[in-house]
Amino acid sequence: MRPPLGQLLSNNAVVVGSVALLLSGVIQLGISWMQMQHRASQCSCAQSLPVSNNFEAEYSWELDDYPPYLPLDLGEPVVMVLEDSRHYSLNSSDADAEWLSIYPGGQLGFVHLGPQKRFFSLSLYHQIHCLDSLRHAILAQGHGGGQQHGHTAKRDVEHSAHCLNYLRQTVMCAADLTLEPEIVPGSEDVGEGLAAMHVCRDWSKVHEFAQKNWQEWMEWKTSSDSR
Repeated sequence: MRPPLGQLLSNNAVVVGSVALLLSGVIQLGISWMQMQHRASQCSCAQSLPVSNNFEAEYSWELDDYPPYLPLDLGEPVVMVLEDSRHYSLNSSDADAEWLSIYPGGQLGFVHLGPQKRFFSLSLYHQIHCLDSLRHAILAQGHGGGQQHGHTAKRDVEHSAHCLNYLRQTVMCAADLTLEPEIVPGSEDVGEGLAAMHVCRDWSKVHEFAQKNWQEWMEWKTSSDSR
């Protein structure tokens, strides 16, 4: 027995609607991918930093004879969509461990380069350190830390002032030109800037290099101490 015509039409409408919804999702995904590719192609960070397989041999690493930046090939740019993550919070049972996990190895992102393993800081990790220091300063204020006196309080204030100034300049140096749209058209309010798609350098490669450099430094130090 054939179903009534109205039921057939209703079933077909559901199928057509589902297919249309699926196609719409695929099209939106394709548009997002093309926008991502377009942004990456236009971004100046798409160009890899100059790299040499043996860049350390090109400098004496004495006085000012060292490269101005780590000549590390970061490969193709990566995309990051900003979100209000529950991780790396101001204060939680996991906050300290999560912030420390950003640093490679058992140190704060320092590297040792050249034949004598000269000590350097990488700005990326110095910036993270300053953010984490400001986090601790906020927590100290919330627990009455602002009432403390003496050398410790003065040092904390001075360090926070340094970090604010340091981060201000490094943020301006990066000059991120990502466009953040209004929450509601005409509101002139971009909210927290969440969901904006940023084209970034692949910081995981920096982490890998610093981790390997730290291991090599520990081996070199152990070998030197045993002589």
